[in-house]
Amino acid sequence: MIHVDVLGGFRVAGLGTDPASASPGPDPTGAALSDGTRRLIAALAIRARPADRGTLASQLWPDALDGRAASSLRSAIARLGDGGREIVTSAPGGLVLHDAVAVDLRTARATAARLLEPRPHEAVDSDVSPEAVDLFSADLLPDWFDAWLEPAAEEWRHLRVNALEAQSQVLLARGRLHEAASAARRAIDVDPLRETAQRCLIAVHVAAGNQSDALRAYAIYRTRLDREVGLQPTAMLTDLVSGLRPRTPSRRDG
Repeated sequence: MIHVDVLGGFRVAGLGTDPASASPGPDPTGAALSDGTRRLIAALAIRARPADRGTLASQLWPDALDGRAASSLRSAIARLGDGGREIVTSAPGGLVLHDAVAVDLRTARATAARLLEPRPHEAVDSDVSPEAVDLFSADLLPDWFDAWLEPAAEEWRHLRVNALEAQSQVLLARGRLHEAASAARRAIDVDPLRETAQRCLIAVHVAAGNQSDALRAYAIYRTRLDREVGLQPTAMLTDLVSGLRPRTPSRRDG
């Protein structure tokens, strides 16, 4: 089976000589796919529907004239050689990756769909495995700066942080506190100002009985939120730690 990875970098496995490349650019060894072919495969991998040839050509080669862009697309397909039909094929509406090609982003999207259902606590074990958490921790094609990639990268950012939060909540419900905290921290890495991610982490600290860690996480977030956007945490988050606040010493204590 051919595998295409676009999370954490670009890689194609199982096609011919098993070419691999982390980012677009020259290929000094000649073993990897051409730059244009890498971009073509990546563009098809992030799409859920067939890509119109004309639209695809203009997106991948935006500085070329229409005729030259179409020629570049044909060249990118031709450079796949005899094995090209195993990975890129035609469908009503345009080009797609072959049904037999496994794409890590598609796996992640399917996992997220299950996690974000109304009852995520019923998620299967594989949806909250360390490998699944790692999958949502990866950026989409890091170090690629193509304009056509920007909408997909932003969509992935929103999806992955929601999935990581859901994973943290499922793991917390199952008593796997260390893993729940790890998933929450990775959600925070994606969006440090997102309160729901902070809430996941603080909830784990509270469940573990680590009151000082919960208060510390809250204080760090409150300070950063005020400094960067001039806001305060919502009452929902504040209520989570309100019972943990040290009591003010009375005169009788003194």
